[in-house]
Amino acid sequence: MLIFLTIVISLVFLVRSADIFVGQATSLAKKLKVNDFIIGFTVVAFGTSLPELISTLFSSLSGHNQLVMSNIIGSNITNLCLIFGLIALFNNYRIKKRDIDINIPLNMAALMAFWSLAAYMNFTLNWASGVSLILIFLILILLSKDYNHFTSEQKEFVTFKPFLLILSLILLVTSGKICIDQIITLANELHISESILGYFLLAIGTSLPELVTTWTAVKKNNGELGVGNILGSNLFNLLFVLGVSTFIRPIKLTGFINDLIFLTGATLAVYTFAVIGKKYSFSRKEGIGLLFIYLLFALYQISKNLL
Repeated sequence: MLIFLTIVISLVFLVRSADIFVGQATSLAKKLKVNDFIIGFTVVAFGTSLPELISTLFSSLSGHNQLVMSNIIGSNITNLCLIFGLIALFNNYRIKKRDIDINIPLNMAALMAFWSLAAYMNFTLNWASGVSLILIFLILILLSKDYNHFTSEQKEFVTFKPFLLILSLILLVTSGKICIDQIITLANELHISESILGYFLLAIGTSLPELVTTWTAVKKNNGELGVGNILGSNLFNLLFVLGVSTFIRPIKLTGFINDLIFLTGATLAVYTFAVIGKKYSFSRKEGIGLLFIYLLFALYQISKNLL
């Protein structure tokens, strides 16, 4: 119980630190007159994905490949199915045509590039693969910037304070290290797979910033920022976070092929629901469909690791 409590507290610090960073970085970007989608696709996505980056790096440093991959895959599936699903369940979530034509397909393109690279490297990613993933990430960001030009009336809501930015980074590093160490300890104590804790406890915990940011954006009728946040976070996790992790040690994918197939299917499902949804929107019906997909993923992981 003490270990679990420590994990929860460290996750709270991770989320809170990311929230402070997002506020500061977004405030600075708004001063520079950067449009909302680019803020969502870069600054906010980076900020909300900081917990994944920090926890994944510490997992890689400690040699726990299961936590690295389960955190990345679990966070992306949580973003696509659980977050989009929950928001659509309570709000009519409008999807822009540019998201249908460009932004969601860019996520599919990232997955296809990832699959091609993984297959070419025999499903073991080294530092050279990491460089390739980061380059793909930068290319897709540039492509997104070229196709997204719109502004929003959202006002600056915090004052930029460099001290808070530095403090939040210190808290991120400290709480991230504590969180990963305690999750490894808990897995050993309970004699369960680390991936179970990675897929649910760690992935859901580190995805809370995405949920809060997207929910707030939708409630303020600023869905453009929300969509950019989710799509940008998933690209960041799959390409940048995983790419940086390979600089520490090679990442083996052989035990996660079915899970990556599930992530690919979830991305395709989001695209399909967005296309068939009334006037490019996620209604309650699409939300229930996405939550059902997440439930299937959870049942598959439980049956694979616990039964």
